[in-house]
Amino acid sequence: MKITEIDHFSHRHKLELSYSETPYQCDGCKELGFGSSYQCNNKKCNFHLHENCGVAKPIATHSFFKNSNFKFKKKGKRGKTCNACGKDVQGFMYKSKETYLHPCCLKLPSTLNGNFNGGSLRLNLEVKASTKCLICQNKEIYKGKLKGWAYISSCGKHCYHVGCVNNMNFENWKMGYFNQSQSGGVANGLVFIKEENGESSNGRKENEGSLMEYALDLIVQAVLGGAVASLLGI
Repeated sequence: MKITEIDHFSHRHKLELSYSETPYQCDGCKELGFGSSYQCNNKKCNFHLHENCGVAKPIATHSFFKNSNFKFKKKGKRGKTCNACGKDVQGFMYKSKETYLHPCCLKLPSTLNGNFNGGSLRLNLEVKASTKCLICQNKEIYKGKLKGWAYISSCGKHCYHVGCVNNMNFENWKMGYFNQSQSGGVANGLVFIKEENGESSNGRKENEGSLMEYALDLIVQAVLGGAVASLLGI
């Protein structure tokens, strides 16, 4: 059962679980979010926390690190990056030895399921890409400095770095592409907005409703921290 109201050390007012119609920057981890979040009722505050940041536990574990316990930290560490997405850890984070994870990255679902044109699509979270990411066209992110987690389809044809999806989301947000009234290539109008020349935001021509877009849509929703129950088949 979801916790609908919380008192949180990071804010002076009570926070209620609400659905955000527009993207927001989480005041905990400082990363982008969309969908369900803990929000302050006082609109002047404009305060948001990802669900995972709002109810973060002091100690957490992850299947990729079987013998490790991750401790929750309120502040990031200068010069350190998240092992999952490769972005700086600026706010809330989990740490185990020299491994750092954003709360939402630690909670990424291990499997995303969907249906496409009558068939099923399964995307598995892997600790590194076994094939080239369809966004950056590399197996590693940031010029090979970090392997980075990736979602890979069971057929092996579709691979996306979590970090590359994160970067694409952030760039689209800065450019004002998060507009649900626009016609985009992804369900719910989240990302991948079509430009006038018929190309997607990463420059590749794609047909609306293509399998590639659908696979990316599932990952976008998971990475942004929105409601992912439907993606998990719950």
